[in-house]
Amino acid sequence: MLIMLAMFAGGFCKGVIGVALPVVAISIMVILLDPRLAVAMIVIPIFLTNVQMAGRSGLSEFLEALQRFWPLIATCITTLFIVALFATQLSSSFIVVGLGLALLVFVLANVSPWRPTVSARLEKPVGAVVGIVSGVLGGATAVYGPPITMFLLASGVPKSKWSSSVGVTFTVVSIPLLAGYILNGTITPTVAVVSSLACIPAFAGMWLGFKLQDALAPETFRKVLLAGLFIMALNLLRKGLFG
Repeated sequence: MLIMLAMFAGGFCKGVIGVALPVVAISIMVILLDPRLAVAMIVIPIFLTNVQMAGRSGLSEFLEALQRFWPLIATCITTLFIVALFATQLSSSFIVVGLGLALLVFVLANVSPWRPTVSARLEKPVGAVVGIVSGVLGGATAVYGPPITMFLLASGVPKSKWSSSVGVTFTVVSIPLLAGYILNGTITPTVAVVSSLACIPAFAGMWLGFKLQDALAPETFRKVLLAGLFIMALNLLRKGLFG
């Protein structure tokens, strides 16, 4: 029941703002589950919901985003796959602290009045560096979104291109994540079945999130969401550092 609730909440947030499924879902699941199991449970829903989100964009938008952000994607998928292969050797406390820090950085970046910008000239080299950082974080915790999201915002991706850019980038990056966790033995047949079933509430949450996206003032939801994520981040850090 906790897994289904976590996936629904994560899917809902992803439907409204396009991101936050793993950080929300894992933050809820680690209340009762081992962090490594929580990470394993989220990998398949991450992949399938990203495919669904990317599918909302046309082929031309898909190829355009792929061409623009290929350095980010290339370094991220390489680093993420390598780190994912050794993820089983990481301690639970390390994973929880990593998640807490990623979530905290995401929240602080969204509430800060300072908005970093990346010029078109530097977009590809900066994207490559961000890809490495995201790959290390994603391989260890399955949460690679915060650095990529901040980079896309800094690159000035317009609202009309946001869904395609996020969808394409996250979908391609989630492929080595899924492969790495299958090869390292974290995703067992039992975990795969439960994780696949958990996609149902995740998709239901996304559907509701898409509906609410049009009905609710984005700024209102953003403030409520960030407040909740901030509390989750502090709780993860407490759990990872003090048990």
